[in-house]
Amino acid sequence: MKAVFLRFGLVMLIGCCFSLQAHAQFTHTNDMEARPVHEYNTITMIGSPYLHKEWAKGTLTLKNGTVYQGIDLMYDQVKDAIIFKAKNGDVKELLEPVQEFKIGYIENNQPVERTFRSGYSGDGVSANAFMEVLADGQVSLLKRTSKKIFDRKHYSSATIDREVQASEDYYIAVGDRAVKVKKSKNSLLSAIPDKKDYLETYIKSNALNLRDDSDMAKLVAYYNSL
Repeated sequence: MKAVFLRFGLVMLIGCCFSLQAHAQFTHTNDMEARPVHEYNTITMIGSPYLHKEWAKGTLTLKNGTVYQGIDLMYDQVKDAIIFKAKNGDVKELLEPVQEFKIGYIENNQPVERTFRSGYSGDGVSANAFMEVLADGQVSLLKRTSKKIFDRKHYSSATIDREVQASEDYYIAVGDRAVKVKKSKNSLLSAIPDKKDYLETYIKSNALNLRDDSDMAKLVAYYNSL
């Protein structure tokens, strides 16, 4: 009987050790492959290259399955790159292949959490591009926001205005295959035609505005519930 209890104690001890090791890999960032960041001069810039201009807490899931939680993140939508603050305070650009990241912050006095995922293909989508997941399930609604910086010099002036401009594209994805759609009823229903009658009724009865992200997401969520 003593031998049984001894073996049980050893199993519990080993389990605790593995648990502590697993917890460490979820919080330690200094071992991630990264490089120093060349920060933008945002003082003279109209608009922001980032999803959110301040540091925000987030979770990273790498393609190898490793998860890092509670990290200070920024998402650079010009470079399509994740910026993080290491434990020693260094600001770095992540080079590890990322499968998904979530970032949360306060917007209009309300908590917001946004999810971005890579690994999609089709309609010119790069497998490494981060797509925002607006609705998830058997069918996903994705949004791709790209930003570019333009320098404009006024005539007969040495002043240069630097401006960030954003472009947005939307996709319906089944699995990892994405098809580009427009923000219209016809385009969305063409991408998921098998339940068209149900969707038509849902759009009408809920007065959905399919030029609005949240209403587009409601429609896809309803499709997934059928």
